[in-house]
Amino acid sequence: MSRESPKLPHQTDDIFLTDGGTETWLMYKRGFDLPEFSAFHLLNDPRATAALREYYSAFADIALQLGTGFIFDSLTYRASRDWGRLLGYSNEGLAEMNHKCLELYRDIAVEAGMPADKIVISGCIGPKGDAYNTNEGLTAEAAEAYHSEQIETFKAAGADIVTALTLNATDEAIGIARASATVGLPSVISFTLEKDRKLRSGETLKQAIETVDDATNNAPAYYMINCSHPVDFGPALEPQPWVNRIRGLRANASTLDHGTLCQLGHLEEGNPNELAEQYRDLKNTYPKMNVFGGCCGTDYAHVEKIGKALLAVA
Repeated sequence: MSRESPKLPHQTDDIFLTDGGTETWLMYKRGFDLPEFSAFHLLNDPRATAALREYYSAFADIALQLGTGFIFDSLTYRASRDWGRLLGYSNEGLAEMNHKCLELYRDIAVEAGMPADKIVISGCIGPKGDAYNTNEGLTAEAAEAYHSEQIETFKAAGADIVTALTLNATDEAIGIARASATVGLPSVISFTLEKDRKLRSGETLKQAIETVDDATNNAPAYYMINCSHPVDFGPALEPQPWVNRIRGLRANASTLDHGTLCQLGHLEEGNPNELAEQYRDLKNTYPKMNVFGGCCGTDYAHVEKIGKALLAVA
């Protein structure tokens, strides 16, 4: 389905909302099993598909009520070749699922009555390996070759932008940014930080952003931070020019570290009001930020409070 291209976050100062922790919502709020943590696979199940429609429709309604743009994201986080093969998908079958995910977003946007210029369809990419390991040995060249398959599928499916979430090393980010540039899609690189306020690879956020920009001639449209909490990533920011490259936040609901969260076996939803206040304070300090959603433990209740807090500031 063709449509007019929307204005993207790096082209405007308008606020955009996006979704929350899709996988944790599906697992703990709706009771679905996620083999290989792959949400896209649930589109084969009519009951799960209905739950996903409920999930994204709730976000669409919030964006519509608040008058913000909305970035449909996340469902294809593990819809790349290696993860797809673990679930038995052929290359063709996996491409079909990527198309199906993006079409789901379009259907929900139309059903919600969202203005076309407020809708951004993002092809979401996750790391080639586990997000909480350093995936040593993955070069920028290998990452470019690997991720180009899914990015080319996004291009064919009519995505507006590519968003790579939960990256913890610069080589993979460089490869994704280069692959996106080759295909002709803007890319968003989102890093995750550990409790020491660094990437798992040991780089600071400043080092990571500057390394990727230097290696790609500033190819990413902008950067984000996800799967970390403001108490951890907030102190890593500073009022310096490099921070202006960060336009988006998708924080975890909980302050717990990644390893602990993975072992809990239950949902940690944190304090949505407090999280909204932290987002508001960060927006006040770093006004270039204009993309806001959530990660593990968050859902539309968190994002609604975040949106209202941000609009009160605006």
